[in-house]
Amino acid sequence: MNTVVTDRQTVGETEGTLFEMLQQGPVSALLTVRNTGSNTMNYRFQEYNGTTWEDLDEAGDPLNDTLTAGEVKSLTVETDYPRVRMLGYASGGATLDFSVMRYIARASGGALPMLSY
Repeated sequence: MNTVVTDRQTVGETEGTLFEMLQQGPVSALLTVRNTGSNTMNYRFQEYNGTTWEDLDEAGDPLNDTLTAGEVKSLTVETDYPRVRMLGYASGGATLDFSVMRYIARASGGALPMLSY
């Protein structure tokens, strides 16, 4: 089963969590991110290993980079851990439009995954 979430997030001038993905098992997701603001934003993805948050990529790599005004990127996020978050900030602020598509295994007749709590 695929789940798709599309949303918009204000990006402040100080780094903060833009969104977090939670699963019962490893995260594997396709993301489309678009900066609809007028300022360049910096972003990075982190995984939670059960104890601490760790960056998924080094600065300048696709999962730890910048998004200029109007720019759109498609990203694949994969980790063995069940929690991933996107952090970001933009001097002067920005707006992030994002879409996340994840594959989730569901047994026949099984419950749909919880989208929030």
